[in-house]
Amino acid sequence: MQEADSGGMAKPAADILGDWQIFFFLGMAGIFFGAFFLLIGIILLFIGAGIQNMFLLGFAPLSLIPGGILVAIGLSKRKAARETEALANLLKAYRRIKLQKLAEKLGTTQFEAEKRVALCLERGLVKGHIDRATEEFFTLESLGHIIPQTGCPKCGAPPESIILAGETARCGSCGAVVAR
Repeated sequence: MQEADSGGMAKPAADILGDWQIFFFLGMAGIFFGAFFLLIGIILLFIGAGIQNMFLLGFAPLSLIPGGILVAIGLSKRKAARETEALANLLKAYRRIKLQKLAEKLGTTQFEAEKRVALCLERGLVKGHIDRATEEFFTLESLGHIIPQTGCPKCGAPPESIILAGETARCGSCGAVVAR
């Protein structure tokens, strides 16, 4: 099911459960049924009920092993989802950040950092864009805080970069404070 946003573009409907939760809960169900089959099989083994107990004991690993694998997959996906949310929070806090600096903070390559930013954008965790000219990520809300510049008030040199409200910038030519 798709919903239309205000821009007229279609976006997917919100998921009830995340990817990791589906794997985790299916795995827990498998472990539960495996433990149930194992318990009933052991009880029937002690009672001496015959071949049925061996049948139930055979079902236990068929449920326990895939259940354990699904739980492990779910937990690893949960860790990745938390890292993506932490990155989105970092991007919101910085308002803008050079991709090379972001890659250094993440301990990865610039390409991998771009992929992670794209994942945050795709999932709607943060809104913004990557400026290819400066190789910086900007949040949409930061674009409303741009200080207009005509050049350095002291030497007249053209601005080297965009300055956001709350930032201090210096002229690259003479070192004078351009904005605060």
